[in-house]
Amino acid sequence: WAVLGRDRSLPHFERKLYHFLMGVACVLLYALVLTRTEALVLLVTIGGGLVIADMIRLRNRTVNELALKLFGKIMRREELKSISGNSFYVLGLIVVIVLFPKTVVLLSVLFLAVGDPTAAMVGTLFGKHKLIGKKSVEGALANLAVSAGASFLLAVFYLNFPVEKALLLAAVGGVISMSVEILPTPIDDNFTIPVFSAVVLCLV
Repeated sequence: WAVLGRDRSLPHFERKLYHFLMGVACVLLYALVLTRTEALVLLVTIGGGLVIADMIRLRNRTVNELALKLFGKIMRREELKSISGNSFYVLGLIVVIVLFPKTVVLLSVLFLAVGDPTAAMVGTLFGKHKLIGKKSVEGALANLAVSAGASFLLAVFYLNFPVEKALLLAAVGGVISMSVEILPTPIDDNFTIPVFSAVVLCLV
């Protein structure tokens, strides 16, 4: 009942914080600790297990009740009868790690971790000028700013880019993150944001 009564017009702090922490943790692990092979093994074994459990809960009341007890605070109403955003997140990570170089993966996951939650929070709280659907100008600009900042920090402290090149990557990254986030798609954005961002980054 708590999930059913959750008002989508209000910011979902717990869900956004969870996405932020998970995304940043994945970026740090892949940047500093894990190789591509190790990351894929973890995603396929642990992440794949979560995806399977997510599918089982839709058909098994006991498993579903356990999932609600554990993850009810970060679930949306539509996830009561459909695959959760967490499963799309795992699938999106697997796709980008398999298909794209590490730097592109790190940037695309950063966009999901910091840009998407920021856009949602700012748009929900302060969005007054509608852009596309429920997306707002205020949320899109906030996404651009934080994604650009995250791209700059990654460029300077991880890629060792000179400031001029880091600023260029920040500008490109911010625009890509903003553009992909406001793009209307029928697929969960936990999948589309990292995958589409990775594709556009490679094209650029």
